[in-house]
Amino acid sequence: MSEWIKPFTSQEESALFNPAFLAAVIRKSAESYKAESDSLMPISLAFLTVPAAMSRQIRETFPVMKTTSLLVWAETHERERLLLQRNAPALAPATRMALVLGPSMGLFRLHNSRITANPARGIKSLASLSKGSLEVKEVLKVAERLGKSFARSGDPASIFSIWGVTAG
Repeated sequence: MSEWIKPFTSQEESALFNPAFLAAVIRKSAESYKAESDSLMPISLAFLTVPAAMSRQIRETFPVMKTTSLLVWAETHERERLLLQRNAPALAPATRMALVLGPSMGLFRLHNSRITANPARGIKSLASLSKGSLEVKEVLKVAERLGKSFARSGDPASIFSIWGVTAG
């Protein structure tokens, strides 16, 4: 059995936390970040994207509307902020694996500490994801919203501060 599967309690959970799927989550966020700001997403934001998108509690409360700022949401969702503060370090190894795997899958490229989605390899071209469960689709949708929100929220240090997550 692969080492990364051992900590998970179910086959579905291990599939969701598969580094290949997490690479697709990162790609989706980077793609929407670029669409929103016309700049590339800093790699450090992948370490917030993955735990936020993978948390059902955060997915269910994260704003759908563009008008809700990340700061306003974070101020009114302390439980979700605390959850992210706990989960971000725990998921950092899986995020690192996804950052290594993503470029080899052709999902994104890493350049100068930034992520650029590969336009030739869209998420829709990944048949297994387009036919995935409702949860898979929700994770990808929130990853997209996170990328847009991050693009509107300033530099990575400010975003980490808003969430109360320390880098490192």
